[in-house]
Amino acid sequence: MPRSAVLVGARTVRQGTGPFLIAALHDQGVVIDGIVGTSADTLAKAAAALKAKHGINARGYTDLAEAVGTEQPDIVVLSSPWQYHEAQLELVAAGSCHCLVEKPLLWPATQSAATELIDQFEASGRLLQMVAQWPFALREFEALYGPLADQINTFEMRLSPISLGPHMVPDAAPHFLSLLHALVGPGECREVSIAQSGQDRLTATCSYEHDGGSVASVLELQTVAERPRPAWIEINGQRAERQVQLPDYHQFLVGAGRQVALPDPLAEVAADFLGKLDAGATTDGALLNSLHRNLCQLANAWPK
Repeated sequence: MPRSAVLVGARTVRQGTGPFLIAALHDQGVVIDGIVGTSADTLAKAAAALKAKHGINARGYTDLAEAVGTEQPDIVVLSSPWQYHEAQLELVAAGSCHCLVEKPLLWPATQSAATELIDQFEASGRLLQMVAQWPFALREFEALYGPLADQINTFEMRLSPISLGPHMVPDAAPHFLSLLHALVGPGECREVSIAQSGQDRLTATCSYEHDGGSVASVLELQTVAERPRPAWIEINGQRAERQVQLPDYHQFLVGAGRQVALPDPLAEVAADFLGKLDAGATTDGALLNSLHRNLCQLANAWPK
C-alpha cells in the first residue's frame, strides 16, 4: 500500500514550502489524506488549489490531533511557522508517525527541550528529519568545479530571508549549518560573532571545528521580500550562485563561466526522506542535536 501523509501548512502566505512538499510527496506516490490549517476559509482555499493543480483530494482540519487521529497517516509533514513546531512535534512524538519538519526543527527552544523530543522519535524507531535542500546542490557544485577538495578550509554562504532582525538567524542559518555538516561532518561553531547593519543585514562568522580540522565560515544575510531571492555558496574560494528562471521557477547553479540545472530541491528532499523510510532508517539524533546546538550558538551571538 502507498504511504499516507497529513500536512500542516498547505499554503504559502509568506515563505512556506507546504504546497511544494505536498506536490513532491504526491508525485512520488504518497497519498495526501489531510491538510491542517488555521481556519475553514484558508483550508478551503488550500484544498481547492491542491485539487486544481495536482488532483489531490485532501480533507481539511483545523486541529492537528484530530487530523492524525482520524486519518492515521504514516507521515506528518510540518511546514508551519517555526514558532509552532515544538507543540506540534510533541503531539507527533506521542503518536506513531514519522515526521518531516521544515527548518528550524523547533525554535525558540533549549537544547534539553530539543533533545527530549529527538530522543522520543529515536527511541521509538521512527524517522524525524528536517527539511534541508541545499546539501543536494553540492552535486551540481561539483559539476561546475570538479570534485570537492579533501580539505575544506573556507565556506561562505549568502541567503536572503524575508524576516528581519534576530528572526533572520533561525530562518536562514539552518541551511548554512546543514551544508557545513554535509561538507565535513559533525562539528561545533566556535568563535561566533555577528555584525549587523540595521535590521535587514548581518554577517555571521565562526570557526566550524570538526574531527578533521576547522572551516573558516561566513554567513551573509540580507532581507529580500520578493522571490526569487539571491543566494550563493562559496567553497575554498570557488563561488556558485543560484539563479532562477521565471515564470516557471527553474533553478540553476552558475559558476566558472558555466551553469548547470538544479533539480527541484524539495523533490530531492521528499525522495531522500521516502528512500530512508523504505530502507528502514530511523532518526539521526546526533545530527539533529548538533544542528540545534549550533543554531543556538549562532543565535546567542546576536548583539544584545
